[in-house]
Parts: sequence; structure tokens; C-alpha cells
Amino acid sequence: MQHSNTTMTELLTVGPPLGLKATSEDMSPEQRCSVGIQNIELLCDLDWRGRLMLGAELSRMKWSGDFTRDDVWRSDESARSWNEWLKRRDFRLDGGEKAMSEESANTLVMWSVLYANFAAENQKRAERGLLPLPLPTSVSQLRPYQSMMQRVDDWTPPNLVQAATPSAFEMQPPFAEHQPQVVAAWQEVFESISPDKRTRKGELRPPTRSESEDYFRKKEGLRQLKEREQQEIEQAKQDALTVGSKPASAERQAAAAAPPSPTKKKAPPKKTQAELEAERRAFQVQQDVRDYRLKLNNLQQSAESLEAFIKNTLAREGSESYLRELRQQEMGVYSVSDDVAKLRDAVVVCQSIYGLITEPYSRPEPISRHEVDPQTATVEV
Repeated sequence: MQHSNTTMTELLTVGPPLGLKATSEDMSPEQRCSVGIQNIELLCDLDWRGRLMLGAELSRMKWSGDFTRDDVWRSDESARSWNEWLKRRDFRLDGGEKAMSEESANTLVMWSVLYANFAAENQKRAERGLLPLPLPTSVSQLRPYQSMMQRVDDWTPPNLVQAATPSAFEMQPPFAEHQPQVVAAWQEVFESISPDKRTRKGELRPPTRSESEDYFRKKEGLRQLKEREQQEIEQAKQDALTVGSKPASAERQAAAAAPPSPTKKKAPPKKTQAELEAERRAFQVQQDVRDYRLKLNNLQQSAESLEAFIKNTLAREGSESYLRELRQQEMGVYSVSDDVAKLRDAVVVCQSIYGLITEPYSRPEPISRHEVDPQTATVEV
């Protein structure tokens, strides 16, 4: 995994002077480790943009193996893990009481990788004249996408053998530089949000964690229904390894986190009333399709579950007389004494629904109103 010093040097000159130090291939691992520790300690106290660069710096330190050359290790220690190094270094985010955990560090790395992907995707969309996707503004927004993160499969850990003591560490491969699955899912969730709720204070609003989780939950329900209908199991999900992809570059992640160059921000094109109405109409149609399918899914699942229960109960007891015994039990709201009537009512409702979706629709006649003369009006009994 190669680390270019060009982008890190640019970070020092773009925006406010952060005081970050750059590394180069000419440095020894011990020197790069020392620079990385200073940068990490500085970035722990900065805002969210600093957190993105913190993820880039953690990524560089982790997969380069430079952390194994820190002086926190004794000379006779050969097993030098990333988790143990974080514990010994005791980095604190915003001067907090707890040290940065391995989970927090890895989440920051993931955020940095994905932010770089979203920034690159928006650049491509701008070249095609498309509106950008909202950029994530917190780690929590990306937690529902963790399982989609792809890793490289051709990564070779760096050679950490020293003159006296060989250093050994085991870890998963780096995240792949490109994460198309996450970008596509992020776009899906964003487009599932009602158009009038996609912005906040004139800016595109990223999907919240609950919005993403709700969308994936519904999507999973539809996927399961499709599996039952087709009577086959979906092929195993693609491994979290991407053949032939380069490892994510810490410098590329840091560049995406750098403050943008002071160019005049283009105002998004204004849409006509007809375009806004068409967008709302398209959203309403998609929402109704999803709701309709989910309700059909729930109806079928409930019916199949009830049928399976009745069949299994009759097979176990061997006679329908057991059902009569169930009807005789006085159990308040759980009583099934009216099971036949309830099933008959459900059939009537299903027949009504079937008629609504298969027969031409006729609007009900409006209720007519006319004045009644109480002197001449008669009532037949």
C-alpha cells in the first residue's frame, strides 16, 4: 500500500493552518510513526472535517504498519496489535474521559473512506449535469452501511522485520478505494425521502440512521417475498473482498476532507411548478407501490402462517374435534369461539378487495341534498 505525500502536503496549505506534518517515502517507519502520532493527537481536537482527516491518518498508520515502530513497545515484544497500540497511546477525542476504542478508530476510517467516495461521485454527477448527493455529516448516519463495505483481496501486509526483533500483526485487509455498493444504497435511500424533506436550510440533507434502517428493513421484506414466490434461495452475498481493486488511499480520504477551494457556489437550478409536481407525483407513485407490495406481503404471510398452524395442529392431534375444544376455552381477548365467523368476514373482505382491483372503478354517487317541506312531506311505514 503506497502513500503519496503530495495530497497531505496540500492539506497544510489549503484552508486554515492546522499544523499537520507530512510524511514521505524517504522517512524511516519510526519517523513516519512519530509524525502520525503528532497528527492524530492534533486532529482529535478538531471539528468533523478534522475527524475525516483523522480517519485518513489512522488509515495510513494502521495499514502501513508504522504503528509497530512506536516506542510504546518493548524491544522484546513481537506481537504488536492495532488494538493494543490504541490502548497504550490513549488518544482522546475532544479531550474526553475515555480513550479511543478500536471500534471508534475503525468507524472513523470507514467514514473517511466513504466521504471520499461521495465527494468523487458528486464530481462525476456535476460533469453530467446532475444534482449532487448529500454528504454524510456524522458517523452514525453510515452505521447501517457497514456490512456493505468492501475490502481488497490482494493486499499483502508490509514487511515489518527489524534487525533484532521481527514484528507481527494480523488484521483485515484495507477497505477498497471504491465503494459502489454503498454509494448506490445511499442514493436509493436519499431518493426514497419525500422531495419536500430532502433539504434543510437550503442544503441537501443526508439520510438519518433511522431513515436508512427503515428503508433497508422494507427492502429486505420485499426480497424475502420474492424468494418465496420463486422458490429459490438468493445467491450468497458478494464477499467483502473486491478483486483487482486498489486499497483505499489515506491521502485521497484526507483530500476529500480538506476545506473546498474558495470558488463561487453555483445556485441549484430552479424547477418549474410543473417539474416539482411531476417529482412529487413520481415519489407518490413509488411510495404507493412499496406500501401496496408490503401490505400484500403481510397478507400472504399471515394467511400462510395461519394455514400452517391449522395443518400442524390437526396433524398433531389427529382430529378436528380438537378445534372444537379450543373454541370452548374462555380466555377473554384470546378466545377463538368465533373463529369461523372471523374467517368468513376475512374472506368477504378479500373478495371485496379482489373486486376493487379487477373490475372497472365507479365513483360513488354524491349524496343529494334537497329541501323538505314539513307541511307536505309524508313518511310511509
